[in-house]
Formats: sequence, structure tokens, C-alpha cells
Amino acid sequence: MLPFQKTSVYVQALTTVHEILQSLEKKDAPLIKNKIEEEGMNLTANVAKAFANPEQKDHGLHFEKAEESIHGIMALLDLSAKNSDMTAEEKEEIFKKLNGLRNNLAGFKSKQKRIMILSAELGQGHMSVSKAIKEAFEHNYGHDYDVEIIDFQEVISSFINSFTKSTYESWVKFTPSLYKLLYESTNTRVPLIKLLNQVNYPFVLTKLTKFFQEKNPDLVISTYPVWSYLASEIRKKTNKNAKFVSVITDSITIHNSWVIADNDYLLVANNDTATSIHKLGVPYEKIKVLGYPVRLDFIQKTDREKFLEEIGLNPKKFTVLFLPTSQQQRKNIRIINSLTENNKYNVIVITGRDSKLRPKLEKYGNKTNVKIFGWTDQMPTFIKSCDLVITKAGGSTVMECVAAGKPIIITSIIPGQEAGNAELIQRYHLGVIAEPAQKDIAGDVEFIRKNYTAFTRKIAKMSRPQAALDIADFLSGLL
Repeated sequence: MLPFQKTSVYVQALTTVHEILQSLEKKDAPLIKNKIEEEGMNLTANVAKAFANPEQKDHGLHFEKAEESIHGIMALLDLSAKNSDMTAEEKEEIFKKLNGLRNNLAGFKSKQKRIMILSAELGQGHMSVSKAIKEAFEHNYGHDYDVEIIDFQEVISSFINSFTKSTYESWVKFTPSLYKLLYESTNTRVPLIKLLNQVNYPFVLTKLTKFFQEKNPDLVISTYPVWSYLASEIRKKTNKNAKFVSVITDSITIHNSWVIADNDYLLVANNDTATSIHKLGVPYEKIKVLGYPVRLDFIQKTDREKFLEEIGLNPKKFTVLFLPTSQQQRKNIRIINSLTENNKYNVIVITGRDSKLRPKLEKYGNKTNVKIFGWTDQMPTFIKSCDLVITKAGGSTVMECVAAGKPIIITSIIPGQEAGNAELIQRYHLGVIAEPAQKDIAGDVEFIRKNYTAFTRKIAKMSRPQAALDIADFLSGLL
């Protein structure tokens, strides 16, 4: 179902037209009924067109045409009342519904709730969560909510954003010890991230005040914690009635920066993370365990056999998906060599946007059981079609695998930030954490393959692929 079909004013238009045509079913006015049916089709079509383009902000033109159809239907009903056995009470009841629809069309933009998701293009997790929440709102409520994802770090400073991205990507890949030092030094009882926000406050106050006033959100959602304190303080000055909610993108080991903002609620993936948040001083009534938001594609069934055949693999073979992100190429080559030593498994490698890595792996694509891909928007299908995923301990990737019911082998862990995700896997036997110096990862693959049923049973207990929908419902309740 398309988003416009869930939008309340479209549902109202469709229902109103249907009820009018039903009321005329037994009336002796077939020509007028046909004309009303035609106007009704124009009415619903124009309401649909108003929402056809998700980025379209001005619905005015199509709403005006829809209102013209409402006037046309009213005129035809007047004529019908004179030339059929329609009573004055029946006509009045239909006019009441049409006037209600017209008022809702006229007031749609003023009633539409505005939701602003503050995120960051730092890694994949923060934006992935943001997009899943936006998608869930559209699935549940159509366009009744105006949901906008903002790279908030870019709003604050494009220079800081560019520097942070390049530094982060370099440190986690080549010098993880430096990143660990940064993570631990800012994760203190006296939150240095809060101090960073406070120091920057006077310099960005005017800019961000104008930004919040223009956006005028009813709800602010943070999926990236570094600037949440700053956002929550300015929100209180400009939009004091707006709710402020953080969606935690990691498990168990939680950085202090997540709790320094004035949050109305913090949404977490599991009870273990709720306990960690509570230990940081957040009362349980502010913590909601609603699961980790992943794309709605993970709810849908996938024809595994058909997909694997389409990409040239034998669906009868055990299939391994390797996502070689954020780790050195030498390590990636070693893992692929281990996986492809024999013809035992299907091996799918997705290099993503790493343009330097893919050319080095093309030679492996000559094997009938190995397929190399670059960037893809079909990641849910790949994950659901494989039997096992080898990846790093990123929050979104781990939770996508859990949502799909797939065991995981973790090959690298960003210190601090991803340690809790790895701990979750170990604690609940969702997969295996490979030893850093291990050269034969095929041994871990074989271990999981032999104990596959036990692993998938454990994962099924943790899997919540519908979490984004539950989160959208909860947030809608706040508004």
C-alpha cells in the first residue's frame, strides 16, 4: 500500500464517496449517480496526486481541484433530491460529510504534525535508523506526519562535519586505539560532550534558533547523540511544547552523550540496554524497550531460491554473506581466502562504497560459488537470502541480521562504541566473535553450520523486525 493511501484525508475522501454512491444505489436517478461517480473519482484522484511526490510541500492546487469536485457533487445531489425519492434528511447527512471533508482538506497543512529527525552521516547506523523510522511513519499514517531527516552536524558546521567524518573513518579503520582513547576520554562522569555543546552554544545560538523556528517541529527525534544536548536546549527556547526523544543505536555499552539531553523518552532495543541507561541515571519510566528500527523490507518474505538463482548461485548450498566494511584490506583478503579455499559454500561479498576494495576482489568472482557486488540498495534481500553474515559489530548491521534471523560472525569491533553489540551476540549466542589474529574463519562458519538450528532458535527470541512500526505508533501517541 502506498503512503498516500494511509493518509487520513485520502481515506476520508474515499469513504465519503463510497457512502454517497451507496446511498444513491436504490434511488431512481442513474444519470446523476454516474455524474457523481465521475466527480468522486476526480475528487479522490486529486487528493492522491497531492501526495504523489513525497517531497511536494504545496498541496494547494490539487486540493482546490478536489474542492471543486465536492461542490460539483453537492450540486448534483441538489438535483437528485428534486428528481428522486431522496429525503431532506438524507441530503443533509451527505452534505455534512462533504463539508467535513472540505474542512479537513483546507486545514490539512495546519493540522499535519511535523517531526524532525536529527541524525548524522557518520557510519551507516544513525541514518539507517532514521530512514527506518520515517518509513514506518509513512507505512502507518501516510502523510499525516511531515517527517524530515536532518544531518544536524552539517547544520551546525559543514567544516566540523567534513572533518569529523574523515577523521572517524580513518581512525576506526587504521588506528582504532586512537578512537578508543577518544571514546573513553569523553565517556566520563563529568560529560565532556556536554561541555562541548555548552562551549559551542553561544556561537550557534542565533543560527539554530532560526533553524528551529523555521522547522517548528512538534517532535524532535535524535539518532545521533553528540549534539543532542544543544538541540534539546534550543528546542526548549523555540518550541517548548515539542517532545524530544532519543533512539539509541547501540546495545549494552552506552556512551554518556546519549543521556545528557533533556529527553522525554529514550528508546532502546532490548532490556539489557535499558538497564545500562538506567545505571547512567535515567529513570525507568523514561526508557522504552521497543526494539531496534530496521527497514520494513525485513518483515517481507523473500524467495531465497529464486534470488540466489538470479545472481548465479546454487540455492542448495550454504550461503555466506561477507560485508568487509571499516577494516583493513589485508584482513578482508585473508577472510575471503579462507572462505573460498574450497567449493563448499556460496560466498557473497558486498564492498559497499569502498571503491578501492572491489577491484582487488574481482579475481574471486571468477569462481562459480563467489559473487562480488559494490553498493546495493537490496541489502535486506541479500541478508534474508543468505544463511550466515560475516561483518563488523555495527549496531544497525547486527540488528538487521537479528531481524532476519541470521547468525553472525563478527570480525572487527570499533572499541567502546560497538563493544556492547558484540557482547549482546555473545550473551545470547547469536553468533561468534572471531579472534583478531584468526586466519581460518572457515572454522567458525563450519561451527555455526553444524549448530545452525540452535543459533536460529536463539536469534528468533531476539528478533523484532516490526520494531520501527511499534516505534512510530508510540511516537504518534505522544502527539
